[in-house]
Amino acid sequence: MRYPYKIILCPVDFDDNSMAALAHARRLAIDMGATIHLLHVLPILPMLADHGSPINIDKAQEQEAQRQLKDVARTRLARIPAEIHTRITFLSEVPKTILASARDLAADLIVMATHGRSAIHHLFFGSVTEAVVRNAVCPVLTLRPAAEAEPEPKAAKPLQAPKPATPAKKKSGAPR
Repeated sequence: MRYPYKIILCPVDFDDNSMAALAHARRLAIDMGATIHLLHVLPILPMLADHGSPINIDKAQEQEAQRQLKDVARTRLARIPAEIHTRITFLSEVPKTILASARDLAADLIVMATHGRSAIHHLFFGSVTEAVVRNAVCPVLTLRPAAEAEPEPKAAKPLQAPKPATPAKKKSGAPR
């Protein structure tokens, strides 16, 4: 492991969380003179292969991912060395694909977002980020999704002296 980091791998799926992680990777790249490698993994659903259907990843889908990566690099990584990569794999192999890319690039750091899913979702679908953290040969910086904006607490009112009690007026008339 080298420090400062020179090769930063940043897997993105184009959601707000991965763009927030990219913003952190960008700041690190600026500070350390690093190159950012953007990676987008196109998942294949295993059920397509199980039924003997030929697995065709639409070339248009892959080209669209590359176009989006180029756009992200152009708009969010201006004047920062960046390379783009797309990989195609089974949905269950996404973490292995990210790890293989990190090894192939000799990445010094992986910067990626978590998705903050519920425990039930995590139980059934696992966590790409968790699998990467457990098996990476380089440091992994993970970023949680931004919390919902909480309303700001109201400013406390200055304490005031209690008002003096006023004598109660006597009511006239019959009791009710």
